[in-house]
Amino acid sequence: MWSSLMIPTFLFLSYFSVGLAQNPGPATDENDSYPPFWDQISGDIAEFPVQNKKTIIDPWKYMDRLQMYKIIITESDKYFARLGQNNKHNVFWALTLFYGKLYKTDRFSEPPNSSVCAYEAGAPGCVSVNSGWGGISFYVIVLYFLAAIESEFLGDLPYEVELVSREEYRSDFCYSIAECRASYPQAMDAANRFYQYLKSRKIVFIIRDVPKYNIDENTAILYMWEAHQAAVDIGTPKFSDISFYSSETERDFTMDFLMAIEFCEAALYRSYFESSAEFLVGYPHRLLTDQDRNVLTSNFSIREKAFLISVKLISEINKITERGKSTEKSCLCCRRRVQSQACSVYGDWKSKREECCRNLAKAELEHCEDPEPRICMSATRDNP
Repeated sequence: MWSSLMIPTFLFLSYFSVGLAQNPGPATDENDSYPPFWDQISGDIAEFPVQNKKTIIDPWKYMDRLQMYKIIITESDKYFARLGQNNKHNVFWALTLFYGKLYKTDRFSEPPNSSVCAYEAGAPGCVSVNSGWGGISFYVIVLYFLAAIESEFLGDLPYEVELVSREEYRSDFCYSIAECRASYPQAMDAANRFYQYLKSRKIVFIIRDVPKYNIDENTAILYMWEAHQAAVDIGTPKFSDISFYSSETERDFTMDFLMAIEFCEAALYRSYFESSAEFLVGYPHRLLTDQDRNVLTSNFSIREKAFLISVKLISEINKITERGKSTEKSCLCCRRRVQSQACSVYGDWKSKREECCRNLAKAELEHCEDPEPRICMSATRDNP
């Protein structure tokens, strides 16, 4: 499978330049890895303002979205205590750190005038409704957050949550559980599945008054990436037009990057704090211009150049394959479906994968569009 080539290629090219960098500088500092203004917000939903007995959240404010991320991490941290110390093994860190990276690199700014909703070190700003990344990121966090409420993962909330909408592109977004479920039921189900899995975990032992849950990290990561991809699949078609980006080169990089991430998701990339922070060191520190298409200027670091080259390489490899993306995505579809059902039916995918394959794979393959189902069967067996 081409993914077996592309995933290690992407990760290798993104990381190999670490040894070449003379002085990584503050980019590798842990405090610098946190999203901007992380220490200025609470992980408590009660900190949002209340009006007319409704909790008011504005998803077009950077800080409000950031607080939504922090609430999810705060509420889910206890389930991941068994995987590591210092609350750094929550699988939601990758999405949280990437959100901060997008803001810090001005990818939530208004195109083509990047000064509107641009990052300022001293004052938190906004997320432009005209930003492509702003739209895609909207679906990632809003669906996750509304699903946390719907599944009662956040407990019994004293007030109904109201998301502040924008009249601009109103039909391109959903702002309530009812709206999002009516328009995107499968994506809401995917996010709910993540929370329901966490809620189903049991305490197996307690160390120093800290309960440890019987969580399987592969299952948690699988469900997290499934919900993320479902949200991205909604947002990407809506915000792929050049008008949502500062340049054609920036738009193309965004689409190529999302494809590369999809392959990493298929490999169940470990989305913990340290691995995610290290991975994002190579993410370009500024918006790309059309002058960057063929020649990268000297103000890009070695890591950034390697990152950009690897993303483009994966895209080009994918385009020149005879069957390309359609076959790869069909196989990914089959594998995800089989794994998801296997986890819910048998509980432990790794120890019973052969039984899962026998009982579930054949039925699941009937719903996939892969012209050669045996490829999917092989991918399911070989990639537990």
